[in-house]
Amino acid sequence: MDREGRIVYANDTACKNYGYTKEEFLKMLIYEVNRNYTESSYKEMWKRFPAETRFTMESTHFTKSGDEIPVEIFLNYAEFEGEAYNISFVLDISERKRKEKLLKSITQNTTAAIGEDYFKLLVENITDALGVTMSIVTECTSEEKTRLRTLAYYENGQLQENIEYDVAGTPCEIILKTMKPYHQSNSVGNDFYKDEGVEGYIGFPIVSRMGECIGNLALFSDHELHISEEEIQILNTLAERASLEIERNAAKTKLIKALNEVEDLKDRLEAENSYLQQEIKTEHNFEEIISQSLKFKQILTQVEQVAKTDATVLVLGESGTGKELLSRAVHNISNRKNRPLVKINCASLPSNLIESELFGHEKGAFTGAFTRKSGRFELADGGTIFLDEIGELPIELQAKLLRVLQEGEFERLGGTKTIKVNVRIIAATNRELEKEVAEGRFRADLYYRLNVFPIYSIPLRERKEDIPLLVSHFVDKYGAILGKRISNIPKGVIKALQTYHWPGNIRELENVIERAVIISGEQKLELAGWMPNKTTEQSETELLTLEDFERKYILKVLNEVMWRVSGEKGAAKILGMKPTTLESRMKKLGIKR
Repeated sequence: MDREGRIVYANDTACKNYGYTKEEFLKMLIYEVNRNYTESSYKEMWKRFPAETRFTMESTHFTKSGDEIPVEIFLNYAEFEGEAYNISFVLDISERKRKEKLLKSITQNTTAAIGEDYFKLLVENITDALGVTMSIVTECTSEEKTRLRTLAYYENGQLQENIEYDVAGTPCEIILKTMKPYHQSNSVGNDFYKDEGVEGYIGFPIVSRMGECIGNLALFSDHELHISEEEIQILNTLAERASLEIERNAAKTKLIKALNEVEDLKDRLEAENSYLQQEIKTEHNFEEIISQSLKFKQILTQVEQVAKTDATVLVLGESGTGKELLSRAVHNISNRKNRPLVKINCASLPSNLIESELFGHEKGAFTGAFTRKSGRFELADGGTIFLDEIGELPIELQAKLLRVLQEGEFERLGGTKTIKVNVRIIAATNRELEKEVAEGRFRADLYYRLNVFPIYSIPLRERKEDIPLLVSHFVDKYGAILGKRISNIPKGVIKALQTYHWPGNIRELENVIERAVIISGEQKLELAGWMPNKTTEQSETELLTLEDFERKYILKVLNEVMWRVSGEKGAAKILGMKPTTLESRMKKLGIKR
């Protein structure tokens, strides 16, 4: 072009790219090709010559068909035969502009995204913007930085499933070690990448605010990969943003974990508080063990022996013999004494609630489960759980209990998270579990797991020498409650009590003494007509099994109270058990009015 903007020469490439013939070009002014120029602006540009003999600028050219071409123009000043000329070399930068536009679009598209969404949008937009085969953003999965896990992986026009891989021998290893961008335009050396058809590679370290390399942003191409300095700067900035998102994710995960732990602790403390409040309201049989029986002292020796271990204990014996008291004694002198002893009566709850009580439930696990609830096993973690009436546990739950015994883990009802617990199990029953196993009502494997250290709580009729001590204890207990000071316990009363066979054991004795204290005067204990007349010998001739004896005695009490089960004057109160427990036993024993 000359000083006036006339085109005086155009090569074949220019003719091809713009669609003009050489003859047409030689009749044109530069303003027709570069519409950013006017006559005056071209003359302004010319003023830079000859002080500047060469400079570069970007502009837009138009083809004969009207298409726009973004171009970079390299302008050179030259003189020939006394005339000054502008010799311009024009480079089509359409692809570069497309990439720049897309890279800016990446920044805009990902600005509002955070976490996982940011990573997905990042690799998707980078792959499309730069025309590469695939893009990944990763984080280190080991302190040694020998393995990477993709946080987002884009290939073949779609997001792929995340993977984890070793970095040894890959370009990623170089980035993690040097913490600098690494660019290989072709001939990537790693066999893995060759197998995948990868030719070009560029990667950027993802560095934490503490200056530690925590991952990388990598681009792979199936052809030579040429990246401009401007593109490298943009990609480096995106890698820096990825670092913030990885740290944000880690902080979020840590916070969620902490909140869950706090929530679990809150639930556990609330549940423990609720449970302990229930325990405070529960009237225990004894405040301490009272006995002078040699047989019972042998049992206490067993308690002392097993308490030093974490062995599972199975307490056997008739109802009312103090099985719970023995269980508490095991816990109270064990290494777990400073952690809770949590009790559950397997016979007192409907079968559809026992699982929730034992193992807890998640919100929405069943109708009415409005919040998550910790079960008794979670409450007992580090301590002891006492499973009373274990023989009543539904067989479908016995496998779950067996798993806790074997592996110390379970899932809440409706949940998938495995919960680990360290719990010592003490179970009690008045049933013959071997018979239950033989009849298919109790799992043999569970029985053998429970029967590690059996303790047999002897019935009161086998420790009658303890009756005077127990009577004195109960007289003091109920005298204090009723405001009476009874100091005279006639020998005849003691003899009558020792003559009786006590099918309800200590619980029945306690009920008899409570009634006696109520009807007695201020000083002397009177039994009045409350004592059954049958002696031990008479009773034993009528009994074939413990179950028959229990059925007969419950029927006797029910008849005395006109079949009233609950209430102050109900059979359950007299027998010393909960109404629900009595109803369960009646059903089990086939007792109907």
